Amino acid sequence: MNHHSHTFRTPSSRQAARLTDTTATFRAPVLAPATSLRRTVLVVAAAVVGCSLTACSASSDNKADNAVPAATVSASQDAPSADDVADTPVDDSDSDTMTVALDKTATWRNGVKAHLGGFARGTSGEFAFPSGEDYLAFSVTVQNDSKSTLDLSMLSLSCTDGAEEVFDTDAGFDGTPSTHLLQGKSQTWKVACVFPKSAKEAQIEVTPSDTSASGWYRTAIFTGQVQ
Repeated sequence: MNHHSHTFRTPSSRQAARLTDTTATFRAPVLAPATSLRRTVLVVAAAVVGCSLTACSASSDNKADNAVPAATVSASQDAPSADDVADTPVDDSDSDTMTVALDKTATWRNGVKAHLGGFARGTSGEFAFPSGEDYLAFSVTVQNDSKSTLDLSMLSLSCTDGAEEVFDTDAGFDGTPSTHLLQGKSQTWKVACVFPKSAKEAQIEVTPSDTSASGWYRTAIFTGQVQ
């Protein structure tokens, strides 16, 4: 007599769900009164409208490192004063970069902070370089709460997709100041980057630097959408 062995596999969650759905089809339907049906329809409709207004999304406590939701920044947003720059400690790993929402503040371990604001669109003038280009303008505020002087001339700033920075003295786009930022002081200046009118997603990278013992800084990648 031949004996045949059989392997029994536990159904996957998808198969189990399919079996459950199949079983459910044999249950007798329960008819609800017309009033209950109308009430149910109204509740569902209200829930759909609520989600559309608040952009409902699933959340999780196990977020990936440096996972920052894209920020929609109004083009008329003003740059905060030095006292209003929020201390947002995001420099919490050993990678070369840290990702920051466009309207938030990058804070390095030694206390240096950087904030972007005052976003606005425009077109560079005849005597600007480059001229006749659509741009995204914004302010950069650096607060030096470290224990050493910060040389701003060594700060690196990169525009979205490596686009050119716009220089226009008449508009106040003179580049990064060639000055030293003392302890406890802040400095704000204007920057403009070539940015097409159709573009929405901005990514601006800022890397401070100095010659002190704590002169190594991670690159802060500011990212988000602009109107």
